[in-house]
Amino acid sequence: MASQPNISTNLSVREHAPLAFAHSLMIGGMIAVFMLIRAYGETMTAAAAPVVRNEHVAASAGAFGHVLLALLIIIVLARVLGNVFRLLHQPPVIGEIIAGILLGPSFLARVAPGISAYVLPASIAPFLNVLSQVGVVLYMFLVGLDLDPGLLRRRGHAAVAISHASIIAPFLMGAALSLILYPRLATTGVSFTSFALFLGVSMSVTAFPVLARILTDRAIHKTRMGAIALTCAAVDDVTAWCMLAFVVAIIQSRTAGFVTTFGGALAFVAAMLFVVRPLMVRLMLVYGNRGRLTQGLMAIVFVALLLSAWATDLIGIHPVFGAFALGAMIPHDSGLARDLTDRLEDLLVVLLLPAFFAFTGLRTQIGLVSGSEQWILCALVIVVASVGKFGGSAIAARLTGLGWRDASALGVLMNTRGLVELIVLNIGLDFGIISPTVFAMLVLMALVTTIATTPVLDLISSELAVDRGAQAKAPHVGVSGTQRQPMLVAVSNPLGMASLLDVAAHATEPETPAPRVLALVRRPSGGVRSGLREMDERVPPRAPILLSAMDHARGTGATIETMSRWTDDPARDIVQSAIDISAGWILIGFHKPAFGADEMGGTVRAVLEHARTMPIHVGVVTRGEPGRIDRIFALVDNTTDGRAALDLGSRIARKYGLSLHALLMPQDGGEPEPALKNLLRDASRTSGKWLYTDVLHDRSPRNVIEQTPGKLVIVGKRIVDELVLPINVISELDGERCMIVVQGGNLQDGSASS
Repeated sequence: MASQPNISTNLSVREHAPLAFAHSLMIGGMIAVFMLIRAYGETMTAAAAPVVRNEHVAASAGAFGHVLLALLIIIVLARVLGNVFRLLHQPPVIGEIIAGILLGPSFLARVAPGISAYVLPASIAPFLNVLSQVGVVLYMFLVGLDLDPGLLRRRGHAAVAISHASIIAPFLMGAALSLILYPRLATTGVSFTSFALFLGVSMSVTAFPVLARILTDRAIHKTRMGAIALTCAAVDDVTAWCMLAFVVAIIQSRTAGFVTTFGGALAFVAAMLFVVRPLMVRLMLVYGNRGRLTQGLMAIVFVALLLSAWATDLIGIHPVFGAFALGAMIPHDSGLARDLTDRLEDLLVVLLLPAFFAFTGLRTQIGLVSGSEQWILCALVIVVASVGKFGGSAIAARLTGLGWRDASALGVLMNTRGLVELIVLNIGLDFGIISPTVFAMLVLMALVTTIATTPVLDLISSELAVDRGAQAKAPHVGVSGTQRQPMLVAVSNPLGMASLLDVAAHATEPETPAPRVLALVRRPSGGVRSGLREMDERVPPRAPILLSAMDHARGTGATIETMSRWTDDPARDIVQSAIDISAGWILIGFHKPAFGADEMGGTVRAVLEHARTMPIHVGVVTRGEPGRIDRIFALVDNTTDGRAALDLGSRIARKYGLSLHALLMPQDGGEPEPALKNLLRDASRTSGKWLYTDVLHDRSPRNVIEQTPGKLVIVGKRIVDELVLPINVISELDGERCMIVVQGGNLQDGSASS
């Protein structure tokens, strides 16, 4: 019997041997036949026609490799410099623009010409041009999506007057500057009218996305000055593109004819308003029925985008106008607009816009600005652009009733140009309206004016931000206890979500408000969107963790209410959300650092600091899950933290009729203070089935751990800090133990519970 497996194995090998031989023969035959074909083909001579094609393919392949290398470098450099400028409280787009300029002839070609010739040779310019044009078309489409026409309708005549002044003043000053620049720097064949119109438009541009981002970052977008600034920027955005289209149409009409160009433009606008917009409304209904942005809907949007851009290019006024117009036809606060932005923005910001920055960098030759005269002219361009925007906006704002501080801040904000200015300048260079030297001067003007916005705004106005501290210290309901107030549960990590929800459910009685489960979603930084949709909560964020929270609540029979909000500062917004709903408690999970052992750091520490002076208790669920609780241990001292620990323990014990073990920790280690005894006497009335008390004279961490053998331990943060309790050791002793570190709120009534 022992030899039978060997016989079976030998039979199996014999059966498969013919198959293996046939397979090897087939592969060998294929290689042999290919070698015969190759040997014959090498003796042949290619025809003359394919030579051109092969050279072109070879050149294209080499250039394509350089394009990939250039994109790799520009993406890395743009992200690095963008983050650096963000740390300097500057718009990240400034760092991304500078990254493109550094890789161009203005820096890299001068410092390392060999590297520049290899990384960004002239042969890749057409490829970068195509990528950058696609990026600009998508960018203008998303800018149109983010544009809120309501800003133009909701504001009064004062805001409209300021908007007009912020356009007219720089436009006229730019046209006047043309009298100096045209005879010295204009391109041959360009009329003065075209040059002056374009220079005026380039001076009038305001970057709406950058301005809105600055306002939302400072939380002043809802102030009167912030609302006026948004209105002016929105009007400037629309007006500047219309004026630029008019200028381009004038130039194109010299070749295509006035009637053809302007007639086509008017027909395009009419088609957008009366045909495309109703279709977009119907498309939104389809989106609502589907509940998501399907590939079919995305294809329809892209077809409409390409048709719109192609139509304006056919008319002769550049594809970006068609892209912008289509984006403006889709309601900016719709789910369709949000999904489109979410789908396209990352690809655009990370890949396509860096190609535009690299292409702009190749075209920007700061070295062309040579000699003292041209540098004086460059400085004059910057001064005229700044004075026109700042002066026109500030004076008009002052005349309409704003104070000088707010009016000056408005003027500084309107002087922001950024990426929008670069798009305008590239269009001017493409159509030959401006020379490369003027292009370089205007690029420098765009950089200087945008960089100057934040520091000058800090100097002019340091009191514009909303006083959140005063708002947060508003009267708070329910100061004599927390059982009638909801608990706010902030969730972010799915691994600790169950513990937080279970603790909240244990501490909430049926007749009291259900726990509010909060999920915060970081507001997109940089990019295309202005941030207004997110900061105004007009479109709440999607938080998948809330779906998991609802599933867990259904599984445990608990009742919860979910809420989500955008955030730039999670700790501040957690506390603010608790104040908004008059919460008595905030429950958060512990912070597990990647390096070090401070589990109360990061967002947890920030929440504790924000809530320290607020009438809200904070509980940090550090380890384990409460599960089936038989008894509760609370370490109590005569501090707000001790009162909070007793309050939370009483809530849980009262709901389930459990015993509460209050371990008293007097300040001097002796007998409990009278105030501590009174606190326990009040709590004994509503603390559950039994209230046991004991005094811990030995305050060593080991003794504290040994005297709290239950599955749920509640301890004040002050005790944890004083005794340096090893929070992580507790879970090692008993993996099922749940420990909650609490910080007491600044309640007007010192009672732990009513």
